[in-house]
Amino acid sequence: MAFNLIKTVNFGSSKGSLATVGYRLYSADGTLSGSRITSGIGEVLDGSGIYSASVHFADHFHGSVLWDTGQSTPTYASEDYSPTLDLVSSSVDFTRHISAGRWKIDTGTSHMIFYKEDNETEIARFSLADSDGNASTESVFERTKV
Repeated sequence: MAFNLIKTVNFGSSKGSLATVGYRLYSADGTLSGSRITSGIGEVLDGSGIYSASVHFADHFHGSVLWDTGQSTPTYASEDYSPTLDLVSSSVDFTRHISAGRWKIDTGTSHMIFYKEDNETEIARFSLADSDGNASTESVFERTKV
């Protein structure tokens, strides 16, 4: 499945305020995938040398994002990309939030609500039911993701 991810690179403050930063995608076998991208790249904080872009990854892409400063003698930085690793990372983050964040049972809706570690951002909601399948918050037998 193709999708976009926000990626960042930190070249350090000595490379701050550049208008020439770009990136290329290279497949795991080292083959260039597309051309150098310079549009849509912004500096996260003026003068910081930290740049960010929404990078488009095609279906089944495995490889690297190779950033460069675009100067006559460029500085390079790379980051590996694997959809499997990103999926694992997302799962770990979700598990961390589920276990570390607030849990709340809403007796009016018979829902159990899970929040991120900030205890305010909802990340999951489940209907609670008794053994007969009736909504319940007292004799909970089953939960179903809403």
